[in-house]
Amino acid sequence: RCQTAATFERKVERLAAKAASFAELVFADGPVELPLEHGERVNTRGWWHDRGLRNDDEAVSEVLRRAWSEHGPFDGLLGFSEGASAALFYCHLVAAHANSTPAASADGSAGPDFSGLSFAVMAGAPAPAGSALASPVFELPSLHFASAADTVVSLSDSKKCALAFRAAEFCQHDGGHCPPQRAEDVRHLVNFLEAQRDKILPASSVSEFGMAVAGEETEDPRICPDQRDELEALGAMLAPEELYRAAPAWPVRLAVRLRRGEGVSAALRFTLPPAYPQAAPCFCELESDDLALQAHERELLDAMEVAREPLGFPRVMAMVQAAQQWIDEHEADLAARAAGRGDKAAPEDGEDGEEEAEAWWLREEAEVEDALVAEAEAKAAELMPDGADKRGQWARQCGAGGYGKPWEFVVGLVGKPSAGKSTLFNAATRPESSDREATMAPHPFTTIDPNVGAGWFAAPCPSAQLGCQDSCQPEHGRAHGGRRRLPLLVKDVAGLVPGAYLGRGRGNAFLNDLCDADSLVHVVDASGRSDREGVDHGSAGSGSPKTTDPLDEVGWVRREIHLWMFCNVRAKWGSVRKKAKMANAHGSREAVADRLFGLFTGYRASRQLAQAVFEAAGFSLQHSAEEVVAWGEYELHLFVACFLRARFPIVVALNKADTPEAAGHVARVKSVLGDSCIPVSARSEWWLYEQQRKGHLSYVEGAGAESVTLSPEAPENVREQWEQLRKKVLEPYGSTGVMEVLSVAVSRRGPIFMCPVSDFSTLEGLVTSCPSAPAGRSASAKLATMLMLRPMSTVEEAFGALKHEQMLRGDLVRAEALVSDTTDRGSPQVQVLRRDDVLRSHGVEPHAHVLRILTNKKAK
Repeated sequence: RCQTAATFERKVERLAAKAASFAELVFADGPVELPLEHGERVNTRGWWHDRGLRNDDEAVSEVLRRAWSEHGPFDGLLGFSEGASAALFYCHLVAAHANSTPAASADGSAGPDFSGLSFAVMAGAPAPAGSALASPVFELPSLHFASAADTVVSLSDSKKCALAFRAAEFCQHDGGHCPPQRAEDVRHLVNFLEAQRDKILPASSVSEFGMAVAGEETEDPRICPDQRDELEALGAMLAPEELYRAAPAWPVRLAVRLRRGEGVSAALRFTLPPAYPQAAPCFCELESDDLALQAHERELLDAMEVAREPLGFPRVMAMVQAAQQWIDEHEADLAARAAGRGDKAAPEDGEDGEEEAEAWWLREEAEVEDALVAEAEAKAAELMPDGADKRGQWARQCGAGGYGKPWEFVVGLVGKPSAGKSTLFNAATRPESSDREATMAPHPFTTIDPNVGAGWFAAPCPSAQLGCQDSCQPEHGRAHGGRRRLPLLVKDVAGLVPGAYLGRGRGNAFLNDLCDADSLVHVVDASGRSDREGVDHGSAGSGSPKTTDPLDEVGWVRREIHLWMFCNVRAKWGSVRKKAKMANAHGSREAVADRLFGLFTGYRASRQLAQAVFEAAGFSLQHSAEEVVAWGEYELHLFVACFLRARFPIVVALNKADTPEAAGHVARVKSVLGDSCIPVSARSEWWLYEQQRKGHLSYVEGAGAESVTLSPEAPENVREQWEQLRKKVLEPYGSTGVMEVLSVAVSRRGPIFMCPVSDFSTLEGLVTSCPSAPAGRSASAKLATMLMLRPMSTVEEAFGALKHEQMLRGDLVRAEALVSDTTDRGSPQVQVLRRDDVLRSHGVEPHAHVLRILTNKKAK
């Protein structure tokens, strides 16, 4: 519940990777759309409004039947939390189908054939609706994961669910309410799936080879035309004794013989999913009792991967031919190994022995050399210093799919527990009621689920340069000091602790929540009063062994994120090296680049960004295959460190700057980090907001003491607190730092700001024709509207953003920009732009473009 098929897919991505060679996972959304909460942009889903009442059973049944009809048949089920209840409901449908004639669907056609379901896997499963079942009712083999630390579904309830299956296997872990995450739990699940696979598709034998499918006189009508054509072609190209079709005929499963010398040594087993070949790849496994070939299985499979055709084309024959070619080319090595001379036939550099023994990429997650991490991060900071992406090239490659519409910027707040993230979140988002506030408390994990809300940052306003700051009427707030408010999304997630990448605290759940962030703000306790676990020891504890140096805190949080990425990539490094070795042998370097850079796309980045970082880190794209084979642990650390700096620019918020202990720490940290850290007092900003809401004062958000005006009716205690805040925060630092740190986080990605106007003489802003637009917006308001675009956006993409917001319609005819002449105090000049001109900032400071775009139609 409270997730989508996409979020569930991310939670089990480790399982999907481990089982990719033999299993296809299909994810389904529940029928119940849940209301938006905490500023969410996408509605999450559920299966029932109230599982106990079962009022949604018909809708659930329809979703499950449609999934089976469109993507099935399925061999097994995987359900988590309320999804496990849906899986149990699925089992009921299968059992009901087995005891009755197929039901008709709503349009009168025959319902789906549920035959073939062979097993079920459930994690965090609630007890069956009603009460625990008295006796097992399902014959399916099943595997159940549950945790005593689960605060959502109790361990006893999950055990009651397991009782519904006669052949239930129960696995207990300590990870709380989550699908299998630990390496041993994932291995347990993969082993279970492999065992079920072997039952469904037993190992083929020589006597079984032949194209005919036992018991099938006609081809199954559910086989798509592309698959039917490929089967016909395989039957024509291969001899009957070389090809075997397994029963049942749907989905298509087949095996193709491979030969070594004069004897049959192996077979390739293929499964063709329903969406193959247009939208899904085929799955392939090597089956062999030849020990020499088994020893080289990975090399053989990698050779086949290089030969895979793209989606939309038949793949089986190309992969079979690549496998047979590899066997023929390595016959001498295989014969030597079979004769007991494996060491002599091994590669000259002895890499196979290293892989099986002490290869660095086979180490456990906890086995990391801190010295290499520190060295790599120092080198990455030298190669890619903070703010180096002035032109926004990296940012463009991160969000390649977001062009042609306004940038909905997301800032992620990270930091150890009790660093003040929830206070900063509230100060930045200004919730209007207490139920919208993030919990604030000086103890670990006050935030359990991510808080997401609309916050504000300071964007450059062109009104000062155009001499109309007093008459400018921004959509949000007012123009002040050449800046104006603009909204963004702020995401506050539960704090991390040392070892989070190993699963401590909320571990990978915390880290996965960051993937949709464009920049990160690392909230640091500048007082140094709390330890690494987030326990505040108070002013008396400052300087004690239990407290931390804020500068050290900056380092270990970055290290946790680094090791999260590093361990994810290292776990797959063996396959990258095999790709590189095969590329060296066959001259196909695109395969290794595709595999290596593809490992980084899960962090919402493009392969183009990974490639740019690869070259920025000093590696050669032309010689990537040779370099990757020779890489050690340090080189991968360096690549990850550089990628982290490009993908997640980090700005440090030195929070609690109003505490007595903070002054010395702030000066020392700034001397090391420079503009990458901002003194912040979130508590002061929150106090100012609350007092303004009560009518005790007025002030301009993000401005200094001069913008604060006390009300004559303000109580004496408010006046005293204001004086303390002015002396401790606003005078030494210029502001509370809340808006400033968000503004710096945005500027690190080099955005483009655009004020669209209908006329340069009046500077009237364009307005949207969307009926859901905010009320009160006037068509005559000067410079009313501002949009933020991704870096290096073109005029064409700016026009697309205006169409996306329904401010313009039709086709682009002409685009003009109002350019201020900085060398002459005369009036601004109008510059005609081409549709492929790139909008850039002028100078070091952010700049807002004033554009007038003419089309062949007007917005209604």
